[in-house]
Amino acid sequence: MQNLQYIFPLLPLVAFGYFGWRYFKNGSLVGAFLDGRVTETIGEIALSSSGMTSRVLRVSLLAAPEGAPHDIALAITSKAALSASVVPFKLSRTQALELVALLQRATAN
Repeated sequence: MQNLQYIFPLLPLVAFGYFGWRYFKNGSLVGAFLDGRVTETIGEIALSSSGMTSRVLRVSLLAAPEGAPHDIALAITSKAALSASVVPFKLSRTQALELVALLQRATAN
């Protein structure tokens, strides 16, 4: 039981170290979350802003092996006075095409 007393404080340090390693390996926060290097940012859309808060939807490409299709990274970044958050999503090419079709249907009405 006393071993847990020594191991428990190390768990957050191990988790922080692992995430830090993924951040430096992939070069960005979105890359660290999705475990892939962001190679190109296609663009971004301002979603909403009010007062001191803002939201942006960013579309990026993730690195892929030679000849394989790129995965697409969508990241919603929220910023406020004393906080910020990133919610990333990884989409395959097929999923991205399905999303495009759904958005086209939604905007046709």
